[in-house]
Amino acid sequence: MAEKGREAMKKALLITDVQEDFLGNTLDYIETLCQKYLDEHGHEYDLIILTHWVHEDNRGEDTLLLHHDKAVVVEKTTYSALTPEVRDHLEKARIEEVHLAGVDSETTILATMFALTDSGYKVKILQRLCGSYFTHGSNAMAMKVMGQVLGHENILNVGGARVWM
Repeated sequence: MAEKGREAMKKALLITDVQEDFLGNTLDYIETLCQKYLDEHGHEYDLIILTHWVHEDNRGEDTLLLHHDKAVVVEKTTYSALTPEVRDHLEKARIEEVHLAGVDSETTILATMFALTDSGYKVKILQRLCGSYFTHGSNAMAMKVMGQVLGHENILNVGGARVWM
């Protein structure tokens, strides 16, 4: 609840690249967890952005797996999700804090975390909603780096649960 005379900090949820062309291995669980989180907590955010990494093999195809009524979908071609279009959405909504989740922890999540932090946003990582295409060890290493940079209190252990597939 906001203090009298002070508005609550505006928050965005940014989920990167949960798309079918990145799944099919150890990451299959991430779609279910992220969609469940969106369904249960999407209303808590002032802005939801879902990124779709467009690369040579999926150009012209919609391989994004997540959806939410409030979500803005942004295509990107770089590791960092802080594209000019994403930056514009964040600025227009007057976002101060970004909760970050998605694929891949050791590349996209890490690059986006650095870009957001360098741009002055307060960043929190939704640890159990992040995954790594390469190995679980890569995810753990990325979380360790992000904890060092952001402070371990900003690596939130939320969103995870048993997934039955």
